[in-house]
Order: sequence, then C-alpha cells, then structure tokens
Amino acid sequence: MKNGKAVTIRDVAKAAGVSVATVSSVLNNRSQTRISAETRERVLKVVKELGYRPRKVAQGLRKGLTYLIGLAIPLQPDQPLSPFFYEAVSGALKVAKERGWMVSILGFKDRDEELSILQKAVNQRLVDGVILFDPQENDPRFPVLKGNLPFVVIGRTDDPEICTVDNDNVEAAKLATQHLIRLGHKRIAFVHVPLSYFTAKDRLEGYKQALKEAGLPFRKELLVEADGYYGVEAGYRAMLSLLERLKERPTAVLAMDDTLALGCIQAAAEKGLKVPTDLAVVGFNGSAFSAHCEPPLTTVRIFAETLAYYAVDMLLRLVRGEVVAPSRVTVPTQLIVRKSCGTMR
Repeated sequence: MKNGKAVTIRDVAKAAGVSVATVSSVLNNRSQTRISAETRERVLKVVKELGYRPRKVAQGLRKGLTYLIGLAIPLQPDQPLSPFFYEAVSGALKVAKERGWMVSILGFKDRDEELSILQKAVNQRLVDGVILFDPQENDPRFPVLKGNLPFVVIGRTDDPEICTVDNDNVEAAKLATQHLIRLGHKRIAFVHVPLSYFTAKDRLEGYKQALKEAGLPFRKELLVEADGYYGVEAGYRAMLSLLERLKERPTAVLAMDDTLALGCIQAAAEKGLKVPTDLAVVGFNGSAFSAHCEPPLTTVRIFAETLAYYAVDMLLRLVRGEVVAPSRVTVPTQLIVRKSCGTMR
C-alpha cells in the first residue's frame, strides 16, 4: 500500500524507470517482447518491494477468464462426503492458490443434476474449466464439455483426446488380492460399485489377474455390487447380502473403498464373525480413519490429493491454451498393511 492507496502498475513503472507496457510484459511473461534480463529483474524487484498485486478481476474481464475452476463433486444429503473428496479438494485448493485461481465446488446429488450444472457452467461461463471424477463408459458429461469448456478427468477414459490423471487400478487391485492370497486365502470376495465405472472395471480386472496367476478359480458368486455407490451403509448391505446368500462364506474381502470396507466389518460382526480371525478385510483410498478402525484397516492408498494437484495443474495449462503433454498422468499407489488382514492362515 502507498499512502493508504493500492499500488498500481503505473507506480511500478515509475519506480522501475520503465513504461507501463514493459511492466505488463514482464508480469505476463511475454516472450515475444524483447526485454533485457536486467530490466526484467529490476521490474520484479520493484513489484516485490511495493507489494504490487495485479488486479485479477480486470485481467479476467480482458481475457474472458473468471479465475475460477470447478470441481464436480457428488454431495448426498443423507450421507457424509467420502474422505477421498476431502483430500481431492485439498490438493485442488493447493495448486489453484499457487497459480492465483480459486476453486468452486459444483455439487450435485445425481448424474442428471450434474449434467444440468455442467451445461449451465458452459452456457454462462461460470468457471474457466472443470475437474470431473468417476468416468463411465459412454460418459454423458463429455459431449457437454468437449469443445465448450476445458476439463480434466480424474480416472481413466477410452477417449485419447481427453486429459486424465489416474492410478493404475488394475495393478493396485492385483497387489491387494495377491497379499490376501499370500496369507492363505482362496475364497476372496470383491465388493464393488457398478462396473460401468472404469475404476470398478479395472480393479475387478486386477482381482481376476491375481486369482489366475495363483491358479485359483474366479467365482462370480463372490462378487457383490454396492447398491448405494460408496459409503458405510452401502458396504454393510452388500456384505450382509453376500453372507446371507452364500453356503460357503468367503474368508477375505477386497472392498473398492475404505467406507465400503468399514461397512463389511460391521456386517461381519453382526453375523458373529471376527476380523481378521474369520474374515480378512482390505479397502481402498488410505482414508485418514482407516488407521483408527477396530481392527486398523489394511488399505491401498491412492493419494487423492496428488491426483487432484496434477489434474488442476493440467487444467490450468489447458485454460491458458498450452499444449499438454503427456495428456495422461499415472500416480503410484501404496499397499498399507494393518491388522484387518491378520497373519498367515
């Protein structure tokens, strides 16, 4: 501040002994403008000393930008938000703040409402770009956004033109299943969300590969779909139905999410089964609560914060019109072994 007034670009130009156009070129990093390294350094030094901050709103109006990016996140009124999304929002906020952007949560209760919100975002240019989660086969969101609004998907798609950030879900599920096999389990259940989601499809493939390589048969009756997508209640209902319909129960279960896994543990307890003595349980996501379950939950950590960080970084490059390469980023996973698996049988 200078005498109670905000520092302007003219103040910077005067203090640095250059034109307003030169200051603007330095701040916007215009490579086509010939400015010496010495002049550039002097301008940046004055900017720092005076505490000058470009007026983002004015810049946005000139460039047609809102300096907002949208995160399309499911918000169910009857159940808490998945810990995955809390981590994802944290990662998105971190990189957005670093780049001078803000994050807007585009909350929805179902796919129809999400499509309506995305169409509104396109028509009214509410945000500069969108991060999407949970891609599906023939995803109806892509035609709404393609060519109309930059977007990046956290997850896998079959469309090579779409930028994505994902885990290797096939390998992650394979490693988790192999861990259970090494412990001596042969009847391993798999609790999953609808297989129209690529994440579910890939994790099922990893589960199958582990069984095949171990010489174990794939038993379709050991699969159960959670009827409420993610959530403790959905996991509870899925595991309860599985235990009630099978004559020979599983000795282990791989659940697609930590919340589903927690529901599986509750269903097992209701049926008089102890974890891990009677039933070994593995989840996905590495949620903060997983270490504090009883027993502590073995889980595949997928680093949601890192996924979102890379996705937003990629999205902002798309917004600026830059060439994004590679257009597909894979974030490693980590199997965290805790007591819910027990020891060798």
